[in-house]
Amino acid sequence: MIKDLFSVTKFILSFAVSLSALFAYIMAKGEFGTDMLLATLSVLLVAMGVSTLNQVQEYKEDSKMERTKNRPIASGRMSPATGVIIAAVLIALSMVLIYDLLGITGINLFMFAFIWYNAMYTPLKKKSALAVIPGAILGVIPPAVGWLVAGHSLKELEFIAIAAYYFIWQVPHFWLLVMLFHGDYKEGGYPTAMRLFGQGSLQRLTFVWLIFTIQAGIFLVWAFEVYPVTIGLSILVGIWAFISSFELLRPRFELKNARSVFWKINAAFLAIIILISIDEYIKHHIS
Repeated sequence: MIKDLFSVTKFILSFAVSLSALFAYIMAKGEFGTDMLLATLSVLLVAMGVSTLNQVQEYKEDSKMERTKNRPIASGRMSPATGVIIAAVLIALSMVLIYDLLGITGINLFMFAFIWYNAMYTPLKKKSALAVIPGAILGVIPPAVGWLVAGHSLKELEFIAIAAYYFIWQVPHFWLLVMLFHGDYKEGGYPTAMRLFGQGSLQRLTFVWLIFTIQAGIFLVWAFEVYPVTIGLSILVGIWAFISSFELLRPRFELKNARSVFWKINAAFLAIIILISIDEYIKHHIS
C-alpha cells in the first residue's frame, strides 16, 4: 500500500519539484527558516495531489504504455475513486498550509497550478505535441512560492531571471524524454514532437532550446551579482552543458543516448541553482 501511495503521488518527482521552492527561498533570503520548510512541504503536497489526479485522468492511456502500465490505477490495484480521494485530501492540505503562509495569494497560486495542470495541460497533451510549452509555466509556481514566503516580490529582476530559467529548461527536458519514450507515447495515443518534427528536426530544436537554457542561466547568474568564484564555477558548468548539448547534433545520434544528455543537462541546471543558493547564503552571513 505504501509503495502504491508513493507511486500514485509520484513522490520522488513531487519531492524534486518541491526543492525548487526551498532553493528559491534561500536565493531570496540567504538563510534557512521554518517557513522555508513549510513552503517546501506545501509545494510537495500540492504536487503529489495534482500528480495523483493526473493518474486518475490518464489511467487508460497509462495502461497501454510499458513505462506506466504498472502504476496503481492503470494496473487496477487502486480504483480511480480512491485516487480522487487521495488527490482531494492532499490538495486540501496544501491549500490550508499555503493559506497560512501567503494568504489568498498562496491559494490563487495553487489553484492556478491545479487548474492549469489538470484542466488544461493534461487534456491538451492528448491533442497537441506542443502542450509542453504552455505546460512549462507550471515550473515557475514552486520557486514563486519559495520567493514569496521569503518576503520578496515576484516583480524583482532576480525572480524574473529564476522564472525564465525554470520555464525555458522544461522544454528540452521534456523533449529529451520524448526521444527516450516516443514508442510508449505512441502506444498511449499521445501526439509527440518526434512525430510532428521527425527525429533529426527534434534533435536540432532540442539543441536550440538547450542553448536558450544556457543563456537563461547566464542571465540568472548576472541578475544575482554573485561572487567571482561562483561566476567561474558557473562558466565551467555552462561549458560542460554546452558540450553535452552538441551530442544532439551528431549525424549518427542514437535515441538511447538522449538519456546521457538528459542527466547531464539536468545536473548542470541543478548545479547553477545550488551555486547561487550557496553564494546568497554566504553573502547574507558575511554581511
